[in-house]
Amino acid sequence: MAGLSIRDARKSFGDTEVLKGVSIDVADGEFAVIVGPSGCGKSTLLRSVAGLEELTAGSIHIGERDVTALQPSERGIAMVFQSYALYPHLTVRENMAFGLKIAKAGKAAIDAAVQRAAGILNIETLLERKPAALSGGQRQRVAIGRAIVRQPQIFLFDEPLSNLDADLRVRMRYEFANLHRQLGTTTLYVTHDQVEAMTLADRIIVLRDGRIEQVGTPRELYEHPANIFVAQFLGTPRMNIMAAVVADGGQATLADGRRIALPPLATPLTPGTALSVGIRPEDVAIGEAPDALPFTVTFIERLGGLATVHLTARDGDEPIACQLRDDGSLDEGDGVPVSLPADRLHLFGADGLAIAKKTRE
Repeated sequence: MAGLSIRDARKSFGDTEVLKGVSIDVADGEFAVIVGPSGCGKSTLLRSVAGLEELTAGSIHIGERDVTALQPSERGIAMVFQSYALYPHLTVRENMAFGLKIAKAGKAAIDAAVQRAAGILNIETLLERKPAALSGGQRQRVAIGRAIVRQPQIFLFDEPLSNLDADLRVRMRYEFANLHRQLGTTTLYVTHDQVEAMTLADRIIVLRDGRIEQVGTPRELYEHPANIFVAQFLGTPRMNIMAAVVADGGQATLADGRRIALPPLATPLTPGTALSVGIRPEDVAIGEAPDALPFTVTFIERLGGLATVHLTARDGDEPIACQLRDDGSLDEGDGVPVSLPADRLHLFGADGLAIAKKTRE
């Protein structure tokens, strides 16, 4: 195995710059996930690591080797695609063995590698079938098995679960996590699905418009987002963001004129300073409290045991979301007291960047 180091990676297609100076370090044995909206450069970056795209500038190192100019077969990587990319005329066994045959490995070594991979993925009974006789999840396991038999230094996954139904995606996330625990191979995984990122990653790399917005563990990014984009990209429902102005007495005035308490800040803000106040839906509290403000329930999304309640202070305002256990006591049109706990607020400046809160001593 080996770590991965990408330095100032740039990629242009004609006059369009897709990667704009991306630098990433993935430690040996780490499971790193790249997330971001469509068109942000995720797949281009992954394909550049694989050698399927040539960088316009920058470098890629796998372990101690500079692989920037090497062919894909020389890089020590194995890539699993969204479309599985299986040969329809070959059996599962033949598909999994194909790369080793091209590399002229011996028959005994190939058979042993295929059996080992099939055992890890629980597909031993499928080895003589062809892809047309497999379900989507089984095809994905075969594609992963084909990667495993090569014993690569790095696994690359390009949105491998996007073609599966919702239930199978959940089960396959477990399979990926279990596979990484067994093999410990350095992994770079691309997805647009923030749930996959949060559940699978040791570290998440958030990409937007060809640039890195933030890198950190799932908990770090969720609890300490660097900017509004990261704050709203990670989390379902997404973080509520409200316009406000700093007032005196450690408070802020919301757009509707009402005041809320702010958390202690590392550097106090001057009254009159514009800012954005963020709060996660699960941190919005409905119920009588000294600091509660009146809101109206405008819409309820009932999800079985949970409900997402949309609340407004006045007609025409953007609603805020509250997520809570659904006991059936709320109805649309109800007036409710709502608290926005100061210690759960996230503050962002006019530039969208996070404002540092005072740390506990």
